[in-house]
Amino acid sequence: MTKTLDIEEISIQTVIRSAKNGDEIVLEENGKPIAKITPIIEIAEEKPKQRIAGLGKGTMWMSEDFDEELPDEFWGFDKDL
Repeated sequence: MTKTLDIEEISIQTVIRSAKNGDEIVLEENGKPIAKITPIIEIAEEKPKQRIAGLGKGTMWMSEDFDEELPDEFWGFDKDL
């Protein structure tokens, strides 16, 4: 619910109490809105989903020569220089 309050007629405690109750407060001076105060809504922290081992089994492979030295042609120059 939105409440409109004149800054000459309220205290900060009134504004804080209204915000704690979930109200949106519009502060006015001489009938013109000058500020809007909205309550902070806490978002519940989600726990990370548990990872399950083995779901990707059989979808990846690695060649037998994965960790062997790359051929000179790959680097584009002769190593014996």
